[in-house]
Amino acid sequence: MRWSFRRFIWLLVAGFILVAIVGFWLTRIPEDKTIEIRVIIKSTDDSIEFWQVMKDGIDTAAKEFGANVVVKGSKTETDIDEQIALVEEAIAEQPDAIILAANDYDRLVPVSEKVKESGIRLFIVDSGIKADIAQSIIATDNYKAGKKAGEEMKRQLGDRPTQVAIIKYVLAAASVSDREDGVRAVLGHDPKIDLLDTYYAKGLEENAYELMKTIMNEHPDVDGIICLNEMVSVGGGRAFQELNLKDKVVMIGFDSPIPVINLLEEGVMRSTIVQKPFQMGYLSIKAAVDAVQGKNVPKVIDTGSEIITKNNMYEEEYQKLLFPFYDK
Repeated sequence: MRWSFRRFIWLLVAGFILVAIVGFWLTRIPEDKTIEIRVIIKSTDDSIEFWQVMKDGIDTAAKEFGANVVVKGSKTETDIDEQIALVEEAIAEQPDAIILAANDYDRLVPVSEKVKESGIRLFIVDSGIKADIAQSIIATDNYKAGKKAGEEMKRQLGDRPTQVAIIKYVLAAASVSDREDGVRAVLGHDPKIDLLDTYYAKGLEENAYELMKTIMNEHPDVDGIICLNEMVSVGGGRAFQELNLKDKVVMIGFDSPIPVINLLEEGVMRSTIVQKPFQMGYLSIKAAVDAVQGKNVPKVIDTGSEIITKNNMYEEEYQKLLFPFYDK
């Protein structure tokens, strides 16, 4: 009897040890296996620096966290059907997570719901959708960034009656729509400011170039123009410079490609609202990896924005934002 009881005790202890070992290794599996992540950005157009910088952040995080990350995007930000097809393709590959920068606030909802229904974690980067289904949103607070643009325009124009125009890149992307809402929240309720209807560039830099000329032709007394993203700032800025509007009209842009930096240095563009696409890319991968490994991730990660002018653009902290490819 004693022997049987002793044997029972040893078997019981061995069982506990075995369970502990198995449990330990099971909890380590998510950290040890290669995490598969698919990222669908708005555009793979190499001329748009914003997405190139974001991909740099994605690549840096992928190497640091040992994830296998594939980045794809439609050829243009207006090709919503292609982006939907890319999400469908990613779902079929059954990765651990899909990170999406949505080209359309409404039309990407059904396929995003399909991501979640397929048991794949969904993360939003840069631009969201009209559904609260993402595990985390990593983006600029675009409404706040739009308010910064509006407040900067008021500061530049002073306390006199003025007329202001807005040029928008794409129609239904949440990021740009939120910026417009932010601008209008600041300028739209000021009785001294005549805020014109928004001009829409239909996703083309060349259209922004032509729209700048159209605005000045239709509203020769306009005092300020706000461009709501990189390509509108580049195209609109090119026309702005050709029309020699530097000392007549206040132009405020978004983002910081080299043409915009040049306009800022020359005093042609008064200010630009700069986002942090490297951080967006890096933190979106980190959030996805953390979530797959069972860690808690914030519902919203605001990567921030800064107002950069000719006066502060040479400060070290802003140089890092203006020239992210050289800050290694």
